[in-house]
Amino acid sequence: MEDPAAVSPNPGAGAPGPGMTWGAIHSQPGAVGAAGFAPGSEFGRYRIEGRIGEGGMGAVYRALDTELNRTVALKLVRPELATNPQAMQRFKQELLLASRISHKNILRIHDLGDWNGVKFISMAFVEGTDLAGLLDREGRLPQERALRFTCQLAAALEAAHAEGVVHRDLKPQNILIDRGDNVYISDFGLAKSLEAEISMGTRTGQILGTPRYMSPEQVEAREVDSRSDLYSLGLMIYEMFTGEMPFRGESAMQLMYQRVAERPRDPRQANPEVPDYIANIILKCLEKNPDRRYQSAREILADLDARHAPSVGARAANETISLQIPKPTRRGLLWTAAAAMALAGALAAIPGTRHGLQAMFPGAKAADSIQYRMAVLPLRVVGEAQGLQYIADGVVDAVRAKLAGLHNVYLAPAPPDAGSLDDGALARKLGVAVVVRGTLQGAGDQLGITLTADDVAAHRTLLHREFRGVRQDLLRLEDQVFNDLADTLLIRRTNEENARNALRPTQDQAAYDLYLQAASKIRVKASLADYRDGLRMFEAAKDRDPYFPLAYAGIADASLKIYRETNDPADIHRAQSAAEQAERLNPNLPEAHASLGTIYKAIDRLPEAIHELQQALKLAPNSDDVLRRLGATYDAAGQKQEAIAAFQQAIRVNPYLGTSYFLLGATYLDLGENQKARDVLLKATTLDPGNPSAWFNLGKAYYRLEQMESSIQAFHKAIQINPKPTYYSSLGVVYFFEGRFTEAVAAFQTAIDKGAKEPYMYVNLGDAYRWSNQQPKASTAYDRAIELALKKLETNPQDQNTLGPLATAYAKEGDFPKAEAFIRQARQIDPKYNDLMYREAAIYALAGQPDQALRSLREALSNGYSVLEARKDPELANLRARPEFAAMLREIAPNLTK
Repeated sequence: MEDPAAVSPNPGAGAPGPGMTWGAIHSQPGAVGAAGFAPGSEFGRYRIEGRIGEGGMGAVYRALDTELNRTVALKLVRPELATNPQAMQRFKQELLLASRISHKNILRIHDLGDWNGVKFISMAFVEGTDLAGLLDREGRLPQERALRFTCQLAAALEAAHAEGVVHRDLKPQNILIDRGDNVYISDFGLAKSLEAEISMGTRTGQILGTPRYMSPEQVEAREVDSRSDLYSLGLMIYEMFTGEMPFRGESAMQLMYQRVAERPRDPRQANPEVPDYIANIILKCLEKNPDRRYQSAREILADLDARHAPSVGARAANETISLQIPKPTRRGLLWTAAAAMALAGALAAIPGTRHGLQAMFPGAKAADSIQYRMAVLPLRVVGEAQGLQYIADGVVDAVRAKLAGLHNVYLAPAPPDAGSLDDGALARKLGVAVVVRGTLQGAGDQLGITLTADDVAAHRTLLHREFRGVRQDLLRLEDQVFNDLADTLLIRRTNEENARNALRPTQDQAAYDLYLQAASKIRVKASLADYRDGLRMFEAAKDRDPYFPLAYAGIADASLKIYRETNDPADIHRAQSAAEQAERLNPNLPEAHASLGTIYKAIDRLPEAIHELQQALKLAPNSDDVLRRLGATYDAAGQKQEAIAAFQQAIRVNPYLGTSYFLLGATYLDLGENQKARDVLLKATTLDPGNPSAWFNLGKAYYRLEQMESSIQAFHKAIQINPKPTYYSSLGVVYFFEGRFTEAVAAFQTAIDKGAKEPYMYVNLGDAYRWSNQQPKASTAYDRAIELALKKLETNPQDQNTLGPLATAYAKEGDFPKAEAFIRQARQIDPKYNDLMYREAAIYALAGQPDQALRSLREALSNGYSVLEARKDPELANLRARPEFAAMLREIAPNLTK
């Protein structure tokens, strides 16, 4: 859907201009009254299809937007409200406020207009039901469904509140549920901006909202902020998990009185199966005092993700509930996750616990559930069909996507050199048993696909078949290829998997052809021009079929590739909007969830990124690619143990791909588990010797383990593959601590000559010059480091990776007050970063404060910083002369010290 911020009222629809007023509805000859539009009636550019119901401001209709060929919901305004200036001001404000919110679980508004005197809003149409109707029919919901709805609603409120928008009338009637079981919050028409006092006809002292779902402050007509929405959310969560409400009364006044005078009934009394952590989250939402509630929806999401909250014991009947659920810190999450993983390892040995453990890590099935390991290679185009490579690639993509969605299949990525390897070598490299190859021929509209599937270990051909058809029937051909392949291999499929794979992405063959051409444009490493051409084709495919989810997924992928080249926020916003639309159109499309997760990670919306990637993993349970993306996102969120678990699962799924080992090794390095990192990275370089990053990280692991010659060799190997400035800089560090200062100067200078302009590199160069007795050159380097760091801090004053080197440079220049001030600021930003601990120790040592230096050094080494560096760093020479230094090293690293 289009970005609502870019939508302006359509003059053709009678949108209000500068001189238009919101007056009475005027009847015109032949006009149909607002109270009774019949199906088929024309309403400006819209054709009425049926009445949906009655909203607070008037009737709501389903209609077809004939200009854009899309179904919308039209909310009309009752005549008595149209003459009320305050009501109409609120009506206009609905569009203005909603246009500031962009989230997949918030209903988007398209247009604001007036047709023949009838005021209306057009908005996205959701085919399905609302939460109120669902709860009326079914009562309490299954826990998994209630939890999914809760997460979506909390994420939507987080987005709205981040824009300063409060709903003020959150209730199940305003929660729409589509046929893919996604929820949407509608009707922000009663919202109020927190950033500006916007006149909406509601003020402090005036009750606004629905009594059954009002917060205590609304009942008492006090000032309302975002925490009021969190109270209403708590009521809905309570109802979803229990089928009941925490307060009962025969009248609205009784309900309102209970809201401010009584404590809510514990949800576990209504449904003993409600998990403790859910019950406590609900009760914290329902605190009467807003200061004791959650202060943001993000805190709710954090506790939902952590799946823990403090237990609440029995209370006296008149005692006020006051739950203090601490939001997990980054490091707190790490240690909690570490304990959980250790417990999980013990419990996994008990068969009865395995199902529960899998639920804790969505999508992570045991590798032994994989029964079919296969590779589907690109089709070779032969004969006169050379212009049809994009169709050949599209057929393979479609078949691979269907296979990847099966719970018992592992589909290996096709390596670039697949064409040069025989089946045996390929199977060994990829760890697969079945290799599928084929060709595509074409003449005019006729297509012929020949497919061969070989069981490499058994040296037998399982399938050799030719499929014929016309280009206009390509989707049927793809289905036939997949079904014959799956049937021949006797791959067992669930009903859900069969239903998912039976769905066609589009019925418009021309749109599908455009999509395939676009996909070929952005395949692998294309140029920026190719990405833009591909984007235009994806847009054209979407224009032909606005309900084509793969087209939107393609727009998202192309836009993300463009963003990585341009860093233009418009590109990432387009990617996000398209991926969200792809997911709405087909919630069972793993590509959409994976793409959206990657986009959310790029814009630092990490909880949502994790959720989307978990959804992708449920739909493609044996995708080591999705597992690696999930692991990288956990890593970015500071959830290192979860990252390790994801990377380890990726290795179990495919033990033959070096990338997974590389990512696991890098995470071990971050945690200071250097021996594990070395062992895993050795495996990565064996499987993928052309990966310079693996060699680089291996060099770091060797360095931390004091295996200096091996470290130098690994860094040289990385430089041979890709002479990056950071590789030279790290090589210089090893030379420096080996006392080879001349070689260190050369390495650091090469890094800078190759374009490195980070402050820490100039600090390193200054150190090498200083210990080479070249003080003037050292001072010049330190001055340059300070200049660059101060410039970077103008953009991001909270960048601890810049503050640390800045503090170090000032210390080397003898300006200790500034050095101490900047290192203190950096430590406050990230108190657990061992590099900052070590820099602090060096600064205190240079300043002649050995006791403080030793305290900081102990903290750094206890958190995994290199003992070697402490033993060899010339800046710590005055500390090494103290007996407590040697005692500390013996205590912390007894195996590495003598």
